[in-house]
Amino acid sequence: MPCSPTDNLPPALIGKTGWPWTDACEPPTDMSLPKISVITPSFNQGSFLEQTIRSVLLQNYPNLEFIIVDGGSSDESVEIIRRYEIWLADWSSEKDRGQSHAINKGLAKATGEILCWLNSDDYFLPGALLTVGRTLAADSGKVAIVGHCLKVNNDGSPPSLLRGRYQGRQRLLEFWKGYEMHQPAIFWRREVFEQTGWLDESLHLTMDFDYWTRVAQRFDFTNVDRVLACANFHEAAKTGDDYAGYHLELQKRARHYWPPIWSPERWRLELSRLRAQ
Repeated sequence: MPCSPTDNLPPALIGKTGWPWTDACEPPTDMSLPKISVITPSFNQGSFLEQTIRSVLLQNYPNLEFIIVDGGSSDESVEIIRRYEIWLADWSSEKDRGQSHAINKGLAKATGEILCWLNSDDYFLPGALLTVGRTLAADSGKVAIVGHCLKVNNDGSPPSLLRGRYQGRQRLLEFWKGYEMHQPAIFWRREVFEQTGWLDESLHLTMDFDYWTRVAQRFDFTNVDRVLACANFHEAAKTGDDYAGYHLELQKRARHYWPPIWSPERWRLELSRLRAQ
């Protein structure tokens, strides 16, 4: 079993203070909280990875399963992972078929009641997992949640709030009206995964949107009015082009999620999209 994060966690990097370097969450007294599996896919993000790892461990969540799936990084990533490996449920570093494949590998190993993935250049805010565990407890009646996310700009400019909000699957399909499902702040219960299945490994950018639309065919997301995570915005990120590539892939695949051509709803979506252009 992984050790408690409070047991001899490596010291913060020189010059790093605050969360998640010198601050930590108080361990909750409720030991009956559901197990949360956090999967971190990683590839050559060594400059951010330690921040990600510490933000998970320093939650001091009592029922955590943390899995890192590295794609065979050539930077300092593996060295960083090894420093924290006694606190990890599992980790590997080997060539994979991309981010979606890495996440699926983690999902195959995960045993938690609650699931999520946290990219290796994003990080949780204090108390995020406690909020998730309490909100998605087995007796809550909730199966998936959406929180807010903070966009942290690597150029030193002020961060910006990305509000998370689910308004139904039909509104999700109208992403051109504003997309408010931010992946680092989304969590779901195991029964959702069991009915939705794996991520689509053919998608390079929009595997998250694809997954939310599939989840929404059977389940509702509950909105949580709290900032749960931060997304580091930098040029090397997949969305470092200010999400231009992401939205281009969304546009190309938009009709893939629509009803059949004879459905009135399909033509309503077509008209909505034309009006937005």
